[in-house]
Amino acid sequence: MPTWAMPSSSQLGKGMQTILIAERDESRPYDKRTISKAERDESRPYDKTRISININKTMKKRNYTFPQSFIAGFLLLVGGLVVWPSLRANATSASSMTTTANTPTATVKSPVATAGYPKEKLSSRLKRIQQQYGVDINYDSSNMDNISVKASRKVSVENDLANALAATPYSYRKGAGAKSYVVYKDANKPRLTPTAQRQASATTGRGTIAGTVLDKEGFPVIGATVTVVGMSGKGGVTDIKGHYKITNLPARSFTVEASCISFQKMRVSDVKVHGGRTTKLDFILQEATSELQGVTVTASYNNATANALLAQQKNRMAMSDGISADLIRKTPDNNVAQVLGRVSGVTIDKGKYVVVRGMSERYNNVQLNGAALPSTEPNKRNFSFDVIPAGLVDKVTIAKTFTPDLPAEFTGGLVEVNTLSVPTKKFLNVSIGTGINTISTGKTMETGINYASDYLFGNIKDRKWATEDHSAEAADVYCKNAAQRNPIQFFKYKALPLQTYSLTAGIPITLHNGHKLGAVLALTYRNEQTIHNIKEARMISADSLFRTNRAYNFVTATGAVLNMGWQARNHKITWRNLFNNRFTHTTTDRFIVTDYTAWWTRELYSNPLRTLMFQTQMDGEHKFWEDQLILTWNASYNKVNRTNPNTALVEANMVGDRYTTNIFGWRPASGSASQFDLTSGHLMYSDLNESKKTVGVNVEHPFEVAGNKQRVKAGYMGTFRRSDFFQQYIKPHITSPTGQLPDKGLPLNDAFNPKWFEQGFAVYSPVGIMGSYADYYEGSQDVHAAYLMGDFTFFNRLHLTAGVRMEDAQTSTTTRTAILTSTSVNWNDTTISIKNTDWLPAATLVYNITPTLNARLAFSKTLARPEFRELTFTPYYRVEDRMITYTKFGDYVKQSKITNWDLRFEWYPSLGEVVSLSLFHKKFKDPAEVYTWLRQDGHNYDEIHANLPEATAKGIELNVRKSLGFLLPGSFLRDLWFTGNFSIIDGTVKLNYDESIQNSYKNRRRPLMGMSPYTVNAGLGYFGKKFSATVNYGRKGRSLLLSAENDAYDIYENPRNVLDLQLAAKFLKNRLEVKFNASDLLHEDYILYRNCHGYIDTSGNWSDIVDWTDKGMDYTPGDWVISRINKGVNLSLTVSYNL
Repeated sequence: MPTWAMPSSSQLGKGMQTILIAERDESRPYDKRTISKAERDESRPYDKTRISININKTMKKRNYTFPQSFIAGFLLLVGGLVVWPSLRANATSASSMTTTANTPTATVKSPVATAGYPKEKLSSRLKRIQQQYGVDINYDSSNMDNISVKASRKVSVENDLANALAATPYSYRKGAGAKSYVVYKDANKPRLTPTAQRQASATTGRGTIAGTVLDKEGFPVIGATVTVVGMSGKGGVTDIKGHYKITNLPARSFTVEASCISFQKMRVSDVKVHGGRTTKLDFILQEATSELQGVTVTASYNNATANALLAQQKNRMAMSDGISADLIRKTPDNNVAQVLGRVSGVTIDKGKYVVVRGMSERYNNVQLNGAALPSTEPNKRNFSFDVIPAGLVDKVTIAKTFTPDLPAEFTGGLVEVNTLSVPTKKFLNVSIGTGINTISTGKTMETGINYASDYLFGNIKDRKWATEDHSAEAADVYCKNAAQRNPIQFFKYKALPLQTYSLTAGIPITLHNGHKLGAVLALTYRNEQTIHNIKEARMISADSLFRTNRAYNFVTATGAVLNMGWQARNHKITWRNLFNNRFTHTTTDRFIVTDYTAWWTRELYSNPLRTLMFQTQMDGEHKFWEDQLILTWNASYNKVNRTNPNTALVEANMVGDRYTTNIFGWRPASGSASQFDLTSGHLMYSDLNESKKTVGVNVEHPFEVAGNKQRVKAGYMGTFRRSDFFQQYIKPHITSPTGQLPDKGLPLNDAFNPKWFEQGFAVYSPVGIMGSYADYYEGSQDVHAAYLMGDFTFFNRLHLTAGVRMEDAQTSTTTRTAILTSTSVNWNDTTISIKNTDWLPAATLVYNITPTLNARLAFSKTLARPEFRELTFTPYYRVEDRMITYTKFGDYVKQSKITNWDLRFEWYPSLGEVVSLSLFHKKFKDPAEVYTWLRQDGHNYDEIHANLPEATAKGIELNVRKSLGFLLPGSFLRDLWFTGNFSIIDGTVKLNYDESIQNSYKNRRRPLMGMSPYTVNAGLGYFGKKFSATVNYGRKGRSLLLSAENDAYDIYENPRNVLDLQLAAKFLKNRLEVKFNASDLLHEDYILYRNCHGYIDTSGNWSDIVDWTDKGMDYTPGDWVISRINKGVNLSLTVSYNL
């Protein structure tokens, strides 16, 4: 039979002389000692059974030195990817092979057909012998590194072992298996010289257990104790990276336990130690919540290793902050937006949008399970985080610095939301809850048309009167559809209590050969009905409110997660699926006096909105050649649909005394409809469909140099985004003489009855900001990104991560654009395309000052691309603010570039405790922001997107987590924990109004949009065995919501003090948990204001505006209040049971 052997990795890449591995002569006795070079037979055609192996001269052990080792590591990575797989495939499929050389032909006498061994360390020689013959050699390598062995020929297993051990204090013997050998220290060997004795200190048949202890988020647990149960004195403590090592253990099975304050103990049985080997054992510790105090998690060795693989996702090199599911459960937060508000440096805008380090939505990005999410908003690149229920979340982290393996389109932060992980043990949890709002529950609500299906996903079908066709002919059809169904109706009912339900289940399945399957399913449901009291308002248009004004909110949120995973020893594949549906129906009832016309009217605004999100994603991780090559990949499809099926705005004249009358003149507007008039009433249908497809692959090669761990990493990511937005306005108006309708109008639900339209008294006409044309845009964006980076360690204390990322982006939008001529404005469909290729460097330096103190320094360049809306003239009308949003004529927003510097100090004073201090500075080139522009009518404003000359942002962040047990050791204070973060942020934008806006505006500097000068979050929690209690406090400074032509007209949100409380108790052997939550106990008003003053005179007109900025930029009584709203206190009770 032909015989062959693969070259070892150390034999690749040398000179190009080749040897012939000839076919065995079956007639000759088997001789293990000889191998000869064969001549090449030129007459034979190329045969796939032949392979050339480079053995030009004796191989030498690679002695890596800096910096050549890094180059070598990278070349190994590239060479391995290109050459090794093909060699390996050929080798495994071949049954015989021949090669050529200029030497006489001879017969092979051994199954080994490679060169001899080089001079090398004893441990390396033993590894080579194992690989060469496929045998198992047990030995302790810890004391062999200083023992060198001479070069020798390869003959047979036992011959090679004898040669290797001849000049050492070691011998070998046969092991238990047929292919098993044990190398041991032989006391009967002749006494060695003192030098040889120092070199030979290995121990017979003893091994090591080593690994990493991590928390649930994959971060190292510092100072954890790992002990061998039943062996006094055998243990170790984790270092700053979470590593531990227990040496000199006899070869048998053990039970190993890991413990740390504030975490559950974890005990792993059946940990097998082999002589001369290191058994890898990683621990994932769960936080010791009140229900888990004193509980020890037990697992087999295989299960513990699986937990580590599932928890260790991408190695975090970026500076980041976050919050885990365990901490989320200790707050009354019910969606991810509320959760993010507790992270250092993060503020929440309008209850759903995230501002990180003072930078608003365009400078942040979001990923779900590692895949980029599309926008949920039609007029800006933003993600509404309130659509994701907190109960579906495993953890939320925010990367605040850029590394090349992350998308470059973020400056403030990359928000990474991870749903529930594939489980390692079986569980089933059922939860039910209810609650009240102190100013809402049981009170009368008045909303537009409601359907029974609104309690599930929201009824879109029966509300909509339009499709996505934006032709002029379709607009006439839409008007007829609306006339046939009376889409403007309002009803009263009592607000019901809060309802919440959830079901979470997980199951792991252990298969043969170490293969595992796992699945987790989660379902959530929430319905709440609340009333907001609008106590005061004077809108940006100067229209004001009088009497009692309210906003009625009906919200139904449903969500589901189904995640499944498969795992083998070196491979794992996970399939994640998420579905969320959030239906909101907000109805605003306002009594308005208009500034421009001095009309006193009542306005009802009904806005049903459904936001649907779906993601399916598959990712994998594969390790080859003893973890020397790690391949990860992912592919995902993400879909967001945002539909307003029937937004209705109606107004009524008031009959009688405007402060007391309840008689209102509801009816369609009189006279013909203005094509551009939206303020006096309309219907609106809009639909946004956004999708993102992503595909990516990463290759990583870890290696060691002088005991320092290194790695080289490269990858590709493709992101393909598509967006389609459509918006149609129509307006009802009376066509017949008004005398045919009562002077006092009609009952509201009869004012737009189809009979009036059938009889010809009224019609619907298409209207809009662009006249009778529908508003729409179609957008596409393809981003191809590739990166190369390295993670290098020097002296085991200094760590450098550096690399570069290339992103090639092609963005296109199609919309209807105004073409200006000397006599008219013509509207034509226009496509705009932008292509950019950017090279973005990043470097992070980490220095371990002491075992408990780190210093980090990071530099990077990132970017912010324009949103689809910012490349079109398609306007967007906001009824709440009576304002139009659009991009300035002929001045489309261009890409912004940012230079980032970050410095952080991390101190771990004791077990489970951390104190970190971060400083950052960011410089913006061509920042894109929003400003307001006073229209020619002198009382209405437009909101414009445009680039400004420059901007800067800088700040300090402090983060603390500490037990109070040091105050009274051994007391209950050990279960009392303080958590808190504090941020100070300063950001300025330079406005050159002569170029950016209009000549009448003055140049000035102002804060970044959405920025708060400070944020404070503090929490105190007691976590006992049966009872826990937490109090959380939060406050943020004033934040700029809208910029104007001067400081006095800028719109700010006033600071609020927020206090939350949670009480929890466990019953029935900790299976039953009861939670009481109180959210926003102080229920302070939400105030939007301008730093100027005015008042209403006896005629209902406002006086002249007085600049009050000299009184300070914070809210002062008497400031122009854009709105003042109170939302009451939310109280809830939740009961959950673990089956």
